[in-house]
Amino acid sequence: MHHSATDEGDALSINGMHHRRGFKGLGYHFVINNGSTHGKIDGQIEASVRWIKQQDGAHCKASGMNHQGIGICLVGNFSKERVSSSQMDSLVYLVNTLKKYYKIPAGRILGHGQVPGARTECPGNYFPWSEFKSRLR
Repeated sequence: MHHSATDEGDALSINGMHHRRGFKGLGYHFVINNGSTHGKIDGQIEASVRWIKQQDGAHCKASGMNHQGIGICLVGNFSKERVSSSQMDSLVYLVNTLKKYYKIPAGRILGHGQVPGARTECPGNYFPWSEFKSRLR
């Protein structure tokens, strides 16, 4: 899991940012909006082309996560603020759905900064890990 480290955005704007960084489009499989972009509601889940086409991500090089991980990005900067309740509800729903369908063990659900070899605080120090983990089934 990641945060965008921005106050606003959506899949389209992050796609543009990733193109400018030299990626082949949006690096995440899913983006969960915070309601900052016109026409997007807080907690709205957007599936990316990478997910639809079942392509590798471009979100975390460490430990081969681009190849084996599902990249989920929440719009917001959780180094400065907390996740909205709508975003958290959507994240829990999405992760529980993916966890059940793909039989993902709880120990394999990680933030970017928890991946061995990653050097980042992403998804931010204000991300509520205990609340999130307690809601996983």
